[in-house]
Amino acid sequence: MTCAPSGRAIVLAFVLLWTPQAATSARTWIGRESQIEQHLKTAPIVRMSEIGTGVTRPRRARVTPPDPFESLTWKVIPPGVRGGYWESYKSEIAAYQLDKLLALQMVPPAVERTINDETGAAIMWIDGVKSVKESGGTVPSGPVWGKPIRRMLMFDNLICNKDRNAGNILIGPPGELILIDHSRAFLTDRNLPTRIERVDGELWDRMTAVSAAELTRTLQPWMTPRPSGRCWNAGNA
Repeated sequence: MTCAPSGRAIVLAFVLLWTPQAATSARTWIGRESQIEQHLKTAPIVRMSEIGTGVTRPRRARVTPPDPFESLTWKVIPPGVRGGYWESYKSEIAAYQLDKLLALQMVPPAVERTINDETGAAIMWIDGVKSVKESGGTVPSGPVWGKPIRRMLMFDNLICNKDRNAGNILIGPPGELILIDHSRAFLTDRNLPTRIERVDGELWDRMTAVSAAELTRTLQPWMTPRPSGRCWNAGNA
């Protein structure tokens, strides 16, 4: 004999059916940084293709095996001035290393690598997201977006990134922004790129807790002398 479901069971099933499930994070590198960094450094390249966007002409490289990711962004930008802008592939790696130091978790993994006698930055390709530009050109607004937007502005001011635009902000699930394209960051200019009226207190505490020695140890390997003859001064940034 088959028993009819109880009223309680029906209510529970209804609640489970209609309860919104948490969106899967687009920041799939979190908790697997070491594994992904190693894959970026050593995974065989299957094919390379032009992306078709970005003034620094990045390329997309498919890798094997396709786990923990199937593609990387390949940026070969020797340190120097181009079109009036200081650029370097090393700044991509510095941005990721600083992101890790601050536990920001907004910049995808990036490592130095040599492919076909070219040395550049291999950066994890993020699938399943669109840039602000691809989504209409307006940064998302509302309570859930306040924290990531403030953190983005604080980070860009810290690294003197004046090239943040709708094409290099990726939109994940509600409350997630992913920051890419930092080859023009870490300038010697002391003028902040953005005026901020309100900071994120948690990130501010992390920034002020980092010592000059920690910054130097983290960033100095990627700081190439700028046109002024000075390196970006980690200790006084």
